[in-house]
Amino acid sequence: MFAMRMKLNDQIIKKDSIKEIYINGKKNGFSFEVQLAYYRGHYLSDIDLLEVYVDGEKISDESVTFELHGKELPIYKLKHAITEFWSQVDLAKVHVLKPGGLIGEHEVELKLLLRIPYMQIGPEHDFMPLDSGEKVTISFGGE
Repeated sequence: MFAMRMKLNDQIIKKDSIKEIYINGKKNGFSFEVQLAYYRGHYLSDIDLLEVYVDGEKISDESVTFELHGKELPIYKLKHAITEFWSQVDLAKVHVLKPGGLIGEHEVELKLLLRIPYMQIGPEHDFMPLDSGEKVTISFGGE
C-alpha cells in the first residue's frame, strides 16, 4: 500500500523517553513518546492504524494505549476521538503492557498510519495515507 512519508524529526519514537512500566513492583511493560512526522496536526480520529511490534511480533491491541494531553485511550477508541487534536510539536505517549517486561536489546516498531482528510486521491473518495511510524532498537535494563 502506498503511503506518503515525511520524516520532519530526527526521531519519531523518542528513544530517550523509553520507560519500563511497573505494576505492584513487577515489570509489566514499557512506554515511549512519539512525535507526529507531518507538518500539520491531526485529530486522533484520523488514525487508521496503530500497532506495536517487538522483535517482529505484534503486541495485541488490548495491550496498547495511546496518551495525549493526559488522556489515555485504548486503540479502538481513537476513531471516536474527533475533538482530540495532535499537533506536530506535541509528544504523545504509547503504553505497552507486556507481563515480565523486556530485558536486553529489542527491536521496537510502531506502525502508525493517519488519513489526511483534505487530500482526496481517488474517484471513490480514498484519502491520502500518511506513514508516521518508525522502527528502533532499544536496550532494556535487567531485573
